[in-house]
Amino acid sequence: MPGEIPFFIEGRIVEILPNSEMALVKVLNGNIYHLFPYTPGIIFDSLRLEQTVRLEVTSALARVLSANILA
Repeated sequence: MPGEIPFFIEGRIVEILPNSEMALVKVLNGNIYHLFPYTPGIIFDSLRLEQTVRLEVTSALARVLSANILA
């Protein structure tokens, strides 16, 4: 979003909903972020529960701009 500065945060995949094509990532402060097959930086079909993910997010609309698997 214009004027919004993205930041990085780490979390763990806590649920994968293949029928909805969505994975849920929980971060330390309790927020839940959503990953989709079109999220840049990931291969959705390779996601596994408890993987650590680095998310590039914005506070506006709590949107994930990209993600990378760390472990």
